[in-house]
Amino acid sequence: MKKVISGMLLTGLWLIAGCSSIAEQKDIVRYAENPGNGLRKKVTVGNCTYTIQYKPAAYILFLEHTPPDQLGQRRQQLDSMAWFNISFHIEGFESSPLRYKVSGLGDYDTRLNYYLNDAAKDMYLLYGKDTLYPVSYWFENNQNLTAAETMIAGFRLRDGDRPDHDLHFAFYDRVFQNGIIKTIIRKADIDHIPDIQNHNM
Repeated sequence: MKKVISGMLLTGLWLIAGCSSIAEQKDIVRYAENPGNGLRKKVTVGNCTYTIQYKPAAYILFLEHTPPDQLGQRRQQLDSMAWFNISFHIEGFESSPLRYKVSGLGDYDTRLNYYLNDAAKDMYLLYGKDTLYPVSYWFENNQNLTAAETMIAGFRLRDGDRPDHDLHFAFYDRVFQNGIIKTIIRKADIDHIPDIQNHNM
């Protein structure tokens, strides 16, 4: 009987620990997406709003549902990178910004081609004394399902480097020509990410 009770207690403790781990992971997502913590910035120019989300390693690992046996390798890949989501929408416009004031399919296709193939050339990251350009880029074409579009850009830091300088992100959007969109992710804010260095996924 004692063995059964002990087994039940161990199982219960394991479940509680598992739930606690999941809760901590979700806390990291909530933390990163809370503008008050400095990792999510909004820049509005005219009627166009850009949301720049810095994505720390623990945030990405949780959202990717990385299998436990691949966590170590995946974390090493992420440690030398700085990842951003750059979303944009037109205030008061309920469709994709690619459709905003287009005169026809040709205009839409030109915009789509820019964000698919050329937008990365207009992004850079000032990191200490370095000017970095995206080594990885993806445009999430939402097929007009939401009123926002999202670009994903990854910048390679020095080998094995975790951010030890402020990250000055800049983007010149040639479609909407809103000037250079700039924002800063402060190292102090990165350092305050809950348990980013030792988070066990």
